[in-house]
Amino acid sequence: MATMEETGISMKRLIRHNRPGSRAADGQMSAFDALYRRYLKPVYAFVCYRVEGRAAAEDVTSQIFEKAWRGFPEFDAGRAEASTWLFTIARNCLTDHYRSRARKPAEVELDGEAGTGAPTDPEPMLEALQLRQELREALLGLDAREREIVALKFGGGITNREISRLLGMSETNVGTILYRSLRKLKTRLEGGMKND
Repeated sequence: MATMEETGISMKRLIRHNRPGSRAADGQMSAFDALYRRYLKPVYAFVCYRVEGRAAAEDVTSQIFEKAWRGFPEFDAGRAEASTWLFTIARNCLTDHYRSRARKPAEVELDGEAGTGAPTDPEPMLEALQLRQELREALLGLDAREREIVALKFGGGITNREISRLLGMSETNVGTILYRSLRKLKTRLEGGMKND
């Protein structure tokens, strides 16, 4: 599981609004901590499927967990599963992210190993970068609903049943769209590899 240091997301930032010392706050903090530890990696992976760059993914993931922390006292496990609730927040934060990006000029992200002082072989890094770019381009070839279902399934690691609840679709429809999306991705990726 990803650690907070690996993702740059700090639990301290999330709890700054908490009033320590009361039993309710301590119990709530403990319950939220368990939720945070369980879903940090899947939520972060889901966001990585949807945004470009590590810094953007970390920022959006931080926003998701901040909103979840603020809304946690009202969360009712009897009405929705934690994953459905959290990924609904994630989808809303991504929508906000896309809207704010549309109003800002493009930014250049300096992501990677530069400046770490560790000697590295550039060839495997370039191959991984090329493969990542090919996958990103293949994903962009899917329509928005297909991309979201693929991101929820493989980035978020949630079940077809959870996706169906989250998106208000039948579980069969989710499975069908997922199957067709994966076939499209496979065709695009194999086509790109044959052309190399």
